[in-house]
This record gives sequence, structure tokens and C-alpha cells, in this order.
Amino acid sequence: MEDNAPLVPEGAQVIEVRTAAIPHVVPTLRTIVADIAMRQDFDLDAVEDLRMAVDEACSLLLPASSDGRLTCVFSWSGPRIEVSVSVLSDTPDHEDDTGLSWQLLTALATSAERTVTPENGGYLSRVDLVRESQAADS
Repeated sequence: MEDNAPLVPEGAQVIEVRTAAIPHVVPTLRTIVADIAMRQDFDLDAVEDLRMAVDEACSLLLPASSDGRLTCVFSWSGPRIEVSVSVLSDTPDHEDDTGLSWQLLTALATSAERTVTPENGGYLSRVDLVRESQAADS
């Protein structure tokens, strides 16, 4: 993993996918998160919310990729799934976090955060999202 890869909670299971930063791979990432959510007994609405949240995170970051690569890290433990999507970009600038895509993303996830940090002469642009199962609230 990258030096400033997302922190993974102790005991969590992890899948890391490194792929081309092209729209054709997004359905595969959506399928992975849906499978994880179903295996963790998330309800169908939460599964679909996670699928759409991964789609939105990728949509925000794909245009910024300067090296043509995208990394997606899925980690989960019990009723909590964390997803981190990142790309290396040439500029620290990113789309406005008040736009419709960001609002949709934050509505679909329990929490979402966007960070940009210097790395390897460029900038690592990352979206981290968390979704907790409603069963965790019970």
C-alpha cells in the first residue's frame, strides 16, 4: 500500500484494488463493495447506497488522475465498511465539495471526507467514506 494509505482498523478485513483510472472499471468496484455489504448483512438499501457512493467517489476522482491509475481500498469489520478511493494528480485543486456529486456522496455514506496531500512530486487526492449498518444502531 502507499505510504499514506488509509488506516485500517485492527482486525478488519481488507481488499485493495489498483486499476486503470477509466470509467469501465467502476462497475467492478461497485460490485465488490456490494458483495462485501451483503456478506456483512447490510440491508438492501444500504447495499445500494454503498454502490452509488463508490460510483460517486470514482466520478469525482477519475478526471484528476495524472498517471492513469486508481486505487480503491475496502475494509470492513462487523457492521462498518470503509472505502478509500485515491488517484495521483498534478494539481491540489479539486472539484468544489459543495457540488451535487459531493452532496449525494455525503448523503449516501455515514461519513465522507476528501483529502489532498503532496506525494511523489504530485498530489494524492483521496475520498474516504464510511457506511455503518443500521443494525449497528440497534
